[in-house]
Amino acid sequence: MRLFTTGGCGFIGSNFILKWINERQNPLVNIDSLNYAGQLANLNEIENNPLYTFMHGSINNRSLVANTFAFHTPDCVVHFAAESRTDDAAQKAEQFLINNVIGTFNLLEETLAYWKNLSPSAQEKFKFIHISTDEVYGNEISSYQPNSPYAASKASADHFVRAYHHTYGLPTITIHSGNVYGPRQYTEKLIPSILQQALSGEPLAVHGNGENMRDWLYVDDAVAAIGLIVENGMPGEAYHIGAEQERSNLNLIKTMCQILEKKIEHPGIPSFESLIQLIQDGTSNDAHHTHDNEKISNQLGWNPNTSLNEGLDATINWYLQHWSAELRGKPYN
Repeated sequence: MRLFTTGGCGFIGSNFILKWINERQNPLVNIDSLNYAGQLANLNEIENNPLYTFMHGSINNRSLVANTFAFHTPDCVVHFAAESRTDDAAQKAEQFLINNVIGTFNLLEETLAYWKNLSPSAQEKFKFIHISTDEVYGNEISSYQPNSPYAASKASADHFVRAYHHTYGLPTITIHSGNVYGPRQYTEKLIPSILQQALSGEPLAVHGNGENMRDWLYVDDAVAAIGLIVENGMPGEAYHIGAEQERSNLNLIKTMCQILEKKIEHPGIPSFESLIQLIQDGTSNDAHHTHDNEKISNQLGWNPNTSLNEGLDATINWYLQHWSAELRGKPYN
């Protein structure tokens, strides 16, 4: 199976590509604009692998996308590319509209044109996998209630993906994930951000009372689910993937501190937990996200394998190995 990924130099995309190339040994082409979160270094270990091709560019460049389809003739698109810097969304909503909505529309248009020219058997085999988020639902996974410009842009992209299946027959699938964490995550996100602050002895800011609940899914489990959906997912479906082990933000940060206590010294402070500070919550973060894996478990046999403590331990080990004393607090590169 030949894959075409977008945004594969980012966090989830790079972990997926490494697993796909190393385990499946199938060719893959990756288009990435290398924005703030896209790091070529995330894929250093396969940059010379003949199965892997990197294309620098935007999915809004329709000529680039069309030429990529024509030259690489993929059997599946896995669409990771998205503007996801949620703290910027309120000030830069147009950027999220352009990259997440219009970008997905342009990719769908070129995918549809390519798919229409395939043989009937190739059309039946083809899939378009759209990686989305649980934030499109707001506080409860029941109906779409996006509460931020980021969530609204992803919800709109979801609707376009669904519409192209029902209107044109394009075999699309949408994946809604919980909070994915693990190696190679950009340092603006909560877990690497808290880790870099702890290593620097800085206050660990927890918004509000710290009781916002999130379902934390280790990236290895997430990419295993995506791989199964690529191979066996049913077109027209939307799959939810989560760890089904919710923790409050405060509980998560305390767990990280306890793990760090066993790994490194903390001169000058009583403990890493002593750095935790509750601050007034002026953000638009949803109070609660939850997941139900029943569909993907029943249809494809996927269930998460990594406990939060195991995943945090592995994640912290990875950052400690890849951040020198000078680089701690900077993006992995």
